[in-house]
Amino acid sequence: MNLYDADDGFRRFTLEEANEVLPEIIEITEEAVQELEALKNAFQAEKVVDELAAREKLEEESEVILHDWANRIVQLGVYPKGFFTVDFKSPIPDVLFCWTYGEESISYTHRIYESFKDRIPIEDDATLGFEQSLN
Repeated sequence: MNLYDADDGFRRFTLEEANEVLPEIIEITEEAVQELEALKNAFQAEKVVDELAAREKLEEESEVILHDWANRIVQLGVYPKGFFTVDFKSPIPDVLFCWTYGEESISYTHRIYESFKDRIPIEDDATLGFEQSLN
């Protein structure tokens, strides 16, 4: 089984359905960002004797927060990608809806074999998946 296979356990979302789930994803993401910020502030405020040990502890605690974020995103049927970026399977088999922290709606897509840097704006729901048609 490969990532994005039909039987990978993740559901397909219409653009409307993905945008309906987005407020929960934003809330989960904002919680994680706040936790990471608080962790960073606590680390910077501490008087550290062993900086290496303190950095390792910071990294471990950050990993726990990020792992929890990813697990909560997966529970919604969405792919966690990178730091606070998610992909939704769309009804078009090789197209993903893409969102990243700071965006208010799902406004981009990319192909399953492309990455975040390849995403393109959704210009018209009616032509979704045909943004780069040869016609």
